[in-house]
Amino acid sequence: MGQTLLGNDQVAKKLNQIRTLMELAGEPFYKFMAYERAASAIENAGPLKELIAADELVKLPGIGKSIAATIMELCERGQCGLLEELSQRFPPTIFEVLGVSGIGIKTAGTLFEQFGIASLADLEHAVESGMLAGLPRMGKKSVENIKRGILAYKGRQNRTPLGAALRIARDVLAYLKDGPPTDRLTYAGSLRRAEVTVGDIDIVCTSDQAAAVIDYFVRWKRAQAVLAEGPTKASIWLEGGLQIDLRVLPDAVYGNLLQHFTGSREHNIQLREYAVRKGLRVSENGILELETGRSITCRTEEEVYAAIDMQYIPPELRSGIGEIDVARARSLPALIERDDIRGDFHMHSTWSDGRDTLETMIASAAALGYEYHSISEHSWGRGPKYGMNPEQVRAQRAKVHEYGEKLSIRTLCSSEVDILPDGSMDYSDSVLAEFDIVIGSIHSALNQTRDELTKRLIRACENPYVNIIGHPTGRYDTFNGYEFDYDAVFAAAARTGTALEIDGQEGRLDLPAPLARRAKEFGVTFTTDSDAHAAAQLANLDLAVSQARRAGLTKEQVLNTRTFDEVKMFVERKRRRTA
Repeated sequence: MGQTLLGNDQVAKKLNQIRTLMELAGEPFYKFMAYERAASAIENAGPLKELIAADELVKLPGIGKSIAATIMELCERGQCGLLEELSQRFPPTIFEVLGVSGIGIKTAGTLFEQFGIASLADLEHAVESGMLAGLPRMGKKSVENIKRGILAYKGRQNRTPLGAALRIARDVLAYLKDGPPTDRLTYAGSLRRAEVTVGDIDIVCTSDQAAAVIDYFVRWKRAQAVLAEGPTKASIWLEGGLQIDLRVLPDAVYGNLLQHFTGSREHNIQLREYAVRKGLRVSENGILELETGRSITCRTEEEVYAAIDMQYIPPELRSGIGEIDVARARSLPALIERDDIRGDFHMHSTWSDGRDTLETMIASAAALGYEYHSISEHSWGRGPKYGMNPEQVRAQRAKVHEYGEKLSIRTLCSSEVDILPDGSMDYSDSVLAEFDIVIGSIHSALNQTRDELTKRLIRACENPYVNIIGHPTGRYDTFNGYEFDYDAVFAAAARTGTALEIDGQEGRLDLPAPLARRAKEFGVTFTTDSDAHAAAQLANLDLAVSQARRAGLTKEQVLNTRTFDEVKMFVERKRRRTA
């Protein structure tokens, strides 16, 4: 195969477009759902280029020869015949109409066929002109819901990063706790699954005063608009476009409610399909025994999965990429927990580009109860404003040990050293040897070719003093990261005893979970780090752990769950092996 024009996310998006257009065109359920399952599998799989090269595409759940051929065509051409054929019938702007809550696929089809409504602008005009009033089941309330749906759609165009969404979710939970009595209250959806970005926030709650809770929720002062309000559910829209949905049911069905609204969609589809084969129907209201008519209500999610005769599946694994089968076999691993973490290897102070002093950073790490941590300033190639020369390194080492002893925490003298374009390091080996632990990171020459970046990273792994590859793909905010031969680098990391970092900085979350899942197959060791540039950012480590859980990692696979002496052994073992 030649150059891959599209990556996983882009291919998954096009597969979902095919799925929607097929339903719009009246294709049978089983046909269009096959494309939805394939899209979910691709989103959570390793890099397509590697899968295709290894002829492993058809091994993914839900991908047969026909859909595999479509995926390969998308990869090679950036387009495919099936999507082109469907797009001749429906313009691309039809997806704007379909994105509006209150507009289902059947309604969208009717609007298109009868009125030529094929875009958000068309829909807005139809609403304002009163054109929709004559349609069946399109009363005043339905039109008002569509108006609200248009508002919500405009707000959803920018997804919210996980860290920012968590802060908002905690704010709304704190607000609701001060209102009418609630039994249990938490966030669900993609936020609970720790997706990198979220389109909205789902809140689930149990209370015997549902109407009062709903009324209190929609009166939150931060709500810019109320999109929907009913006896057990409501939706509000915040400034900036983030939608928050609340669902309130009795406490007896809390487990059913939380499982249903945590998702993912594909996970729940597979769960329901498996349950039907066992004579059960699963919903947020309980589990119905089809033969007897008995309803099983569950106060916990564990009870939901037990009732379907499978192992409990943690939220971060609910992607619909095979976890149902593993849970049926009761073979899911015990995922890493935040309490397993003994230290943090990646943080900066005012000695480089951090915002808090060295003593503040060490004191803050000690306050978190860490057994150890490392101060990892940038190397001198970043320039005098952000990097440290060897003399500064030695001066800081004395301070690091002084503060660490005073604050009763083992503070390692470390560095985040630039991996130069040829794969050599920004410090000489003699300087690197002075550090307790070294993180090698790429910050420049990001436009190198795939082969150049592969060789660059492998050479860094082979350096006896490089212990961790920091934020390995370089992804940051809207930059998806540079491309390299992932398998070759993962193999090199495993072979040399070099850990790969899962960076918890909000804009990074790198190594991404799908790649970490692939890397663990090579026996790679990982770290979960905060990459904190201020004391408050040490909490980024929570995000790093969430991504490790999405990758299915256990604490045994993560270096900073180990004791201080075991970390020292990890460093010394590599120096002996590769020197």
